Amino acid sequence: MEVKKKVGVITMHRVINYGSFLQTYATQKIINDMGFCCEIIDYKFPNEWQYNNGLPDLRNIKTVIHDRIYPLGLLKSHRKRKSIENAINDYLDLSVEYNSPEEILNNPPEYDTYITGSDQTWNVKHTRGDNTFLLAFSPPKSKKISFSASMADNSLSDIYISDFKKYLKEYSKISIRDSNANKVIKELTGNFAEVTLDPTLALSFKEWSDFSKNKKEIYKGKKYIIFYLITHSFDPRPYIYELLLKLQKETGLEVYSFTDIPGNQGIKYKNCSDISVEHFLQLFENASYVVTSSFHGTAFAANFGIPMYSVVNDLGCADDRQSSLLSKLNIKNCLVKVGDKFDKINPKYNIKDEQKELEKLRNITKEYLKKNI
Repeated sequence: MEVKKKVGVITMHRVINYGSFLQTYATQKIINDMGFCCEIIDYKFPNEWQYNNGLPDLRNIKTVIHDRIYPLGLLKSHRKRKSIENAINDYLDLSVEYNSPEEILNNPPEYDTYITGSDQTWNVKHTRGDNTFLLAFSPPKSKKISFSASMADNSLSDIYISDFKKYLKEYSKISIRDSNANKVIKELTGNFAEVTLDPTLALSFKEWSDFSKNKKEIYKGKKYIIFYLITHSFDPRPYIYELLLKLQKETGLEVYSFTDIPGNQGIKYKNCSDISVEHFLQLFENASYVVTSSFHGTAFAANFGIPMYSVVNDLGCADDRQSSLLSKLNIKNCLVKVGDKFDKINPKYNIKDEQKELEKLRNITKEYLKKNI
């Protein structure tokens, strides 16, 4: 019997975020479906190394208490954490746990191919230059590639250049998910990287729909707007609230929001921030509109063919993840710059044409993986 090639993927799979889990699951599924044996390297992020190297440490006595009581599910944030951790345990094939760069360097996992996965694994604002995400722990001459890794920037601080240059040259193939980063990759390696889809888009809407049915359907037959606000890259408030309120007044639709919305904004909504990952997917599949400043909010709206307002700070900003994706799908009209006049925005598009473009990119992305693993 043929022994399957073992593949190890390092990514940011334990961040309490729906997109982080779902991109990890998608990567694992794609690789396994190709006939390989995929394992997610259970590297804790963030860890003490990042905090000691400048990552803002927001931990205090309050967070310690929450860490102890969250299994009780008293708050929405606790229930969200529980649901994502349950999904990690239920759906991911994990290696032994590593809690620091030193731990994984001293006892590295063994694979035929090592992969730096997607999410912001090369964004030094988060990693603080942790070269674990550059596969520094892998044995000499082992096969290394990246899959849709993200820098979320078009430049790299001088203090990180040496390590990036050293370790990227050991990769046999590099792919990234945001086009702007290719300027950095070319400067570091002498070659441009391939630009591939975020793993969540490499799975079809039918595959995600099938996955979501692992839990009872609760959104089918309803009409509503999804509001998915992310503020860690930039803060689109209050503009995005004004946009959402206008859409609600025009459509009369209910809003499901992943964050609390101040009462003085006049928006009627339900907070859904504690739903399971399966219901997260169901919510997107059945939505009428999506209003979001999130990359993964944009990605799932595109995958399910939902009209969207994908809000960005600036069309020429260094973090081009949303604009890069929508440009490739020929639906850049769904991109909204903070301050754009509402009557100039068109969230709708030809779904058939968009899905055709997405399928082309999906095939290219899968072929990249199959060819280079």
